[in-house]
Amino acid sequence: MRLYMTAGSPYARIVRIEARELGLADRIEEVPATLRDPNSVVLAVSPLGRVPCLVTDDGIALSDTRTIADYLDRLHVGPRFLPNGGPNLWQERAFEALAMGFLDGCIFYGRELGRPADKRSPAIFDGEVARARRCLDHFETIAGQLPQTATFGPVTLASALAYYDRLGTGDDWRAGRPALAAWHAAMAARPSFAATAPPPKA
Repeated sequence: MRLYMTAGSPYARIVRIEARELGLADRIEEVPATLRDPNSVVLAVSPLGRVPCLVTDDGIALSDTRTIADYLDRLHVGPRFLPNGGPNLWQERAFEALAMGFLDGCIFYGRELGRPADKRSPAIFDGEVARARRCLDHFETIAGQLPQTATFGPVTLASALAYYDRLGTGDDWRAGRPALAAWHAAMAARPSFAATAPPPKA
């Protein structure tokens, strides 16, 4: 299998962590790709030009993080990365959606932050800042209930928080959120997180 990815993509990092946690990393070739580039190698396998994109051994290109996670989940025997039914299924799915929504908002926030100050949309920028802080405050209130397991929801949230750190917003999300900070530190200490850490920003 080939996984088209960028080292800085939190979406790609989720499935890269999963592959390591499930013992599948040696079956996957990680192919660095560029984004918003007409010559990107990922365009040869997907017109979306997005990462992550997993090309299976059957030649199927999967271009959605959760779809890739589901595919990899079916290649191993053992604990599931994604919820597999049970009494807490919808609580787990709700948390997954919240974590992914927070990550999506961080991406929008980062894109707007990267524009010149006079070109930013105040409505988008202020809205995403407010959304991020609301989510962070919520995660702090439930931090004591968050599992420290390498499953889709926690890995997504931990990857999103690491990405938020890299945005350079000047907003220290750990300030006033000690429980969330401690939870993230424990997740970040896992070998799979260390192995997929993006390089320092230039």
